[in-house]
Order: sequence, then C-alpha cells, then structure tokens
Amino acid sequence: MISCNKEKVDRNPFLQEISFDERINLSLPTFDNLRYQGGSIYWQNGGIKGLNLFNLSGTIMAWEASCPNHVPNQCSRTLINGVSSKCQCDNLEYSLATGQPLTEEAKYGLLLYRVQQNGNNVRIYN
Repeated sequence: MISCNKEKVDRNPFLQEISFDERINLSLPTFDNLRYQGGSIYWQNGGIKGLNLFNLSGTIMAWEASCPNHVPNQCSRTLINGVSSKCQCDNLEYSLATGQPLTEEAKYGLLLYRVQQNGNNVRIYN
C-alpha cells in the first residue's frame, strides 16, 4: 500500500471565500499608476473590502484589501503605503509584491486573487 503525504494547507479563518469577476482597462486615467512598475491603487470593487492592485514588473497583482489577521470590521481595511499595505486596526504591514507580512506578529499574509491580462485589459476574479 502506498500512501500520499499531503501538506496541510493553513486556511485563513478570518477571510471567507467570495465570488466576483471584475474587469479593468489600464488605458483609463483611473488606472494610470498601474501602468508603471511599483505603481498601485485601491479598487473598491471586488473582494471583501476591495482590492489593492500592484504592478510587479508589468504583472498586475490583486490582493484582498481586508486585513488577513482580523475578522472584517470597521478598521480592518489595509491602506496602500508605497510598496506595502498597512492594516488600520494594528498597523501590521504586508508586501504588495509577495503578500507576506513585514512584521513578525502577523500569522497570515495577504489573500491573492486570480488575474488575467491581455494588453490593457485586466480581469480579476475569484
């Protein structure tokens, strides 16, 4: 008998999985910052508390804007701070390039959503 050892996935208990499908056009003025490497914007459509969008070497990353270490509440939205995002509840910071916490106190990293790019058209979905 052969057994498979599957690694345990440590699911974030604070953020529920939701379904959405958003499309943006990078040629529109609203998305100017995303046309440049390191550029970012907050987009309120999609996700639980919106999306923090980040241009990583021409690839758009879409992160959940809700703090990954809190049940969603009034202060649990992250705010973009350069190339990181910071939770309003406890000031924990997360990298917009990798989603990893930049402070040791944080157990969970940012939740990444799926992105498909075709020229200036970007689809963000879960």
